[in-house]
Amino acid sequence: MSIDFGGMIRRSFELAWRYKTLWVFGLFAGASGGDFNFDSSKFVNFNEADYRDILECAGLDCLPFSFDEQFIGTLILWVVAMIILFIVCHLIATPALIDGVNKITRGGRYEFGTSFSRGIDFMARYFGLSLIGFAVLMAVIAVVVVLAIVLTPISLLLTIPAMLVAFFFLVHILGLAEVALVARDVSVGDALAEGNSLVMRNIGACFIMTLVLIGLYIGFAIVLGIAALMLYWPINMIVETITQSLTATIVLGLFLGLPIALVLGGYSGTFFSSLYVQFYFQLVEPGPIPALGQPAPPTADSAT
Repeated sequence: MSIDFGGMIRRSFELAWRYKTLWVFGLFAGASGGDFNFDSSKFVNFNEADYRDILECAGLDCLPFSFDEQFIGTLILWVVAMIILFIVCHLIATPALIDGVNKITRGGRYEFGTSFSRGIDFMARYFGLSLIGFAVLMAVIAVVVVLAIVLTPISLLLTIPAMLVAFFFLVHILGLAEVALVARDVSVGDALAEGNSLVMRNIGACFIMTLVLIGLYIGFAIVLGIAALMLYWPINMIVETITQSLTATIVLGLFLGLPIALVLGGYSGTFFSSLYVQFYFQLVEPGPIPALGQPAPPTADSAT
């Protein structure tokens, strides 16, 4: 099977730039619940030295230190509430983004409100799919940990490649299942079955796609990291000059930095979702990648 990876990448860059309302979905679609690991002991053992190191890196080391441990409980509740909020947004934004990209690339009509509504419609099914993926991932990790305990170091070397292979299949089966779930409006079981079938029939293409994604992730990380440093550092300096309160600094910094986060995170999230949606349809219906203004003719399974 011949897949035009270059055409997919070019079209994804163009789509992500042209449809900026998708950045709202892309911002949250790239943040899964697994990205937030909260450890209360970090706050219990938090001291002035830790605080100074963080502020010095952020350019805010001149602010007075003040931390009352009686607010630990409130802080934990606030963090947990934020985690839940981001998880809910992620569960809605991911299928909404897939729906929007699917319609744009397959000849349908994209509207932000309609895709948002579709995201809500698929929220429960996508949550179920995510739970299955998380359970399988935990099972793989548990097996590796057990083998690491009971096997010799030489035998353990064999389990590491096996874990990478398992992770490879898990990522692509779930990724293709996510697209199938929304694009074809099927059940979780049917989506997983289709994802598994596509991976098993196209292992070579999935391997190449993995290398492409790794390269793009590294490239995006470097470019966005430099851009974020150049943009956030002046914001820190400006905020520091107008307030001497750490709380006000954080709130104002978040407020001023939100547009930057929307642009950087939203654009990259939209790009990668667009790329993988196109990859899915290339596996289903191989063919040349048309220009963005000339979407592929819709099929019976495509969005309308």
